[in-house]
Amino acid sequence: MTELGLLISLHTSGLVFALVLGSWLGRGLPLSAELHRLGGAIGRAAGVFLAQEFRVTALVVGVLAPIAFALYATLLSPGAGVGSLETGFWAAVALALGAANACLVARVATRVAVQASLSSLASAGQSLDRALVVAVRAGGSIGLFVETVSFIAISLVFGLLFAMKGGFSLASAEAISLGRAIALLLPAHALGAAAAALVIQRGGATYHTAGDLAADLAGERDAGLDHDDARNPAVIADLVGDHVGKAAGRATDLYVTATASTVIALLVGIGLLGGGDGRVTLALVAFPLIARAFGVVATGFGVMVVRSDDSLSPVSALWRGQLTTALISLAGLFGAAHWLIGDAGSARLFWAGASGLAAASVAAHLARLQIDRRVGPLRELLETQRTSESAGFAFGWGTGLSAAAWPLIALALAFTAAWFAGESSGLPSGGLLGTLTALMMMTASAPYLLALATFDPVADGARGVSSLVSPSEDAQRRATRLDETGLSASAASQAYLIVTGGVTAALAASALPVLLTKGARTVDLLSPAVAMSGALGLATVLAYAGSAARAGTRGARGVAQEVERQLRGFPRDKGRPQIPADYTPSYRSFVELTARAALHRLLPPIALGLAAPLALGVGLRLLFRAGDVTLPGQALAAFVIAAALTGMATALSGHSAKSVLSAARRGARSSGSARELDAALGGDAVADVLGNAAAPAAQLLTKSIAVVALVVAPFLSR
Repeated sequence: MTELGLLISLHTSGLVFALVLGSWLGRGLPLSAELHRLGGAIGRAAGVFLAQEFRVTALVVGVLAPIAFALYATLLSPGAGVGSLETGFWAAVALALGAANACLVARVATRVAVQASLSSLASAGQSLDRALVVAVRAGGSIGLFVETVSFIAISLVFGLLFAMKGGFSLASAEAISLGRAIALLLPAHALGAAAAALVIQRGGATYHTAGDLAADLAGERDAGLDHDDARNPAVIADLVGDHVGKAAGRATDLYVTATASTVIALLVGIGLLGGGDGRVTLALVAFPLIARAFGVVATGFGVMVVRSDDSLSPVSALWRGQLTTALISLAGLFGAAHWLIGDAGSARLFWAGASGLAAASVAAHLARLQIDRRVGPLRELLETQRTSESAGFAFGWGTGLSAAAWPLIALALAFTAAWFAGESSGLPSGGLLGTLTALMMMTASAPYLLALATFDPVADGARGVSSLVSPSEDAQRRATRLDETGLSASAASQAYLIVTGGVTAALAASALPVLLTKGARTVDLLSPAVAMSGALGLATVLAYAGSAARAGTRGARGVAQEVERQLRGFPRDKGRPQIPADYTPSYRSFVELTARAALHRLLPPIALGLAAPLALGVGLRLLFRAGDVTLPGQALAAFVIAAALTGMATALSGHSAKSVLSAARRGARSSGSARELDAALGGDAVADVLGNAAAPAAQLLTKSIAVVALVVAPFLSR
């Protein structure tokens, strides 16, 4: 009970602190009338689009909830003290709650990010430090909100039903049996979150890609307008896209990671408790979750130590915050290990957790180095773009492909070390416990990394708004510095979040034996059915990422055509329209057009992505009903692992290519060469599709596939 009380206390305190940070943001510098008006327009447009996504999400939940009820009520054997109809009812409720929380996270993230963009710009008139503090603390508020709401929601579902069934007064064996029956419902909660996140992420990414490409190509390259020029018809759609695409999409993505990792930890822990090994205690099971919970405290300290001034690099301040977060998380891990594990094995589990945190941090900073002119390929890319646009893009994409190798190698080494450290600890299922601890330490720092990932759209929005409201020269200069810092922050933070999500999806396979009463604990890759299931997982992720890229490109084409239509009536000089300085385009038509493009044909790819693991599991179960009953479980595990690795590699490659090509575009803009800038804009446009649409889609689908596998697994033993 002490462990449970500590978990709830830490997360409740984190939620309160997140709300305090958000409230502090609202009490910042008063906004000018012009900023207030523009912020209201952006906020309303973002809110309208999110409301449309939420309606689509409600439709998805309306389809999934009855299916969940029917499956759990009719196919799942009743648990100890939990009847069939109760099981179905609570599965449907858990699914709906997961979807509702994902929508809440998206709404809060968007609202806070829009407010932070305006407040950062207003604060930039005072000092760089003030603007930096506003942006980072806004991101910290979002990160802590995501992490704490995820855990509290799962605790509410599990704890409420456990208490209603008298679990706290039962004998140990009966309580474990009841806990396992209730834990089988938790994947339904994660499925609701994943389904909502897929809608929000895909729609937002398409919106962002369409608006960004139209502003870049039709507005900047073809019409000769600056990306954030008020005369660029797509500028407001681009600003809205930054928030509904990046802020909301990244927040819901982390929500799925946090929810799935907690569900996996609970399933594995309850499986260990029910395994009959008397050495397994509640303290041992709770250890990974408690070690991770200290990341909430660490994130609070991390966002508060980020300070800078005009003479210092804001990037250094961000990494100081990350280092603070990592050190406090490690201190929490050390204390939890000695408290819950004791002297025997605590040091080994500490090093297992530290290896996971170190691997994710290495992956993050390897990605950041890609855009460093001193050590990365950026200088060579700028030289290549002087040759041709296609050569520059090919070099950037090649850089992205090669950049994915080192983070994956670091992860492989770290999790191998974590496994052997756990095995040598002498604890029951020590290898699994070591890898689970490594994952929990990666997710412990994830709220701070989400703060850095949110810093990017906040800073980008502040710079974009600055070109529309004509602030002071100092404020505009500081907003530009923040935007440049945001590129570095995004490069590192997204790589961290990608590998954390990928490992979460891969480790879902470790929870499958708990759910499969007739499942095998090994995967025979020499079996044709198992090997082909892995290939299907690879193909599913690639197909979904490709469809996301096509959706973004299709939307951009329609929005770009509208830009050309609005600028068609102006006289031209050397092929470019001569637009008067006082021209005001119809922003509203672009916002509405971009929203329609983002929602067009949204559901079919999502439905296919979610249905693939379900169809695989059910199909193999029917096919091998009279044969090897462990084969469907092995095939499902192979599908999940292959999808996780493919999604991680695809997301890392797309993200790295996006980062380096975006940095090259900034370098070309400062060079003053029109030819280089045109080439850089073309390369960056393709990278936008890969980095803002395809990569996030692959990243999120892998976790959604893992969640669906956890939902399907109990029914494969029927």
